[in-house]
Amino acid sequence: MKKSFSFFFLVILLAGAPGLHAAIEKELGQALAYLRVTDADADSALVVDTISRRPALVLDLRSVSTANRLTETVHSALAKPPAPHAVRIILINATTTPALVATLADALPSVVTIGPRSPALTPDIAVTISAEEDLRAFDALTNGTPLEKLISDSQDKPRYDEAKLVQDHANGVTPPEAMLPADADDDSVAGDAEPKKKPADAEKKPAPLIDLVLERAVQLHRSLLALKKL
Repeated sequence: MKKSFSFFFLVILLAGAPGLHAAIEKELGQALAYLRVTDADADSALVVDTISRRPALVLDLRSVSTANRLTETVHSALAKPPAPHAVRIILINATTTPALVATLADALPSVVTIGPRSPALTPDIAVTISAEEDLRAFDALTNGTPLEKLISDSQDKPRYDEAKLVQDHANGVTPPEAMLPADADDDSVAGDAEPKKKPADAEKKPAPLIDLVLERAVQLHRSLLALKKL
């Protein structure tokens, strides 16, 4: 009986121990920070502090289903005048709590939202990826896949269309649908008579798991750097 009680007490201690459900903080290069919230309300103070310290930030709020305290504190932090040349890129998806999504839809300075293209979600930049693929990529980091492995080698290629979109967004300009960034293959060339052939062995290998939403955030940051907006 004593042994069972001790084991039960140990389980309670471990469940409440700090760090087991800690937020994930990473560096994405060129002064771009990444913060993923795992316990929305518990991490709210960390989110506010990171927003104030890091002018270039990717805040991953995908799959944050409940965030009562976070919704209020994030709105307050993002509504403050940002540091010069700041950009706060918020990642969301269909499971992000609607109250938080609605908050991010307000005219917040230097804030742009990115998420999967969905009838139920209207981020500033929509990425063509299924909910299942987005979840697999999202879970990969938690399961131990290095962050840099989830972003392809083309991440440094500037995407001027998205940089222009962010500039218009900051100025309160809503771009027409035709101006929204397309998800076409950047390596394709209009007018090619034949598509490029891939080696036979390459076709047999499974495609690497890429977090397209996070990758688009990095591409956006690099575009703004290339345009000297940051």
